[in-house]
Amino acid sequence: MELKNLNLEPYKKRSDIIGKTADQVIKDFSTFGIEIYFSGFSDWAYDELFDQLEENVSEMLSSYPEKLWALLYHIDVDKDRIDRESLNYTDWSYEQVVTELILYRELKKVVTREYIKQNPDWLNE
Repeated sequence: MELKNLNLEPYKKRSDIIGKTADQVIKDFSTFGIEIYFSGFSDWAYDELFDQLEENVSEMLSSYPEKLWALLYHIDVDKDRIDRESLNYTDWSYEQVVTELILYRELKKVVTREYIKQNPDWLNE
């Protein structure tokens, strides 16, 4: 499979990938003084991360929006994309859309690293 066509959905259930995604989330959020905890239970790992991030996103959005925008910039989540996705997911709250995009981006970082480790010649193709 080519990197540009990579479907991330199957990786949401892989404990090794979710563990690395949790590590990435913890690292990025700690840069902004926000503690995220991960139990390591793979059966509900994605949901566990989602719930924590949604709570933090909601708090930052209402109390510290500038901190949220800085965090999103750091993670590489574009505000225009959030606005576009909010139009597509009208049954989701704004906070849920932001949270999903954060987790998607962090998961994509991990999967991309893993892909490149397994396909080191990919960059030379």
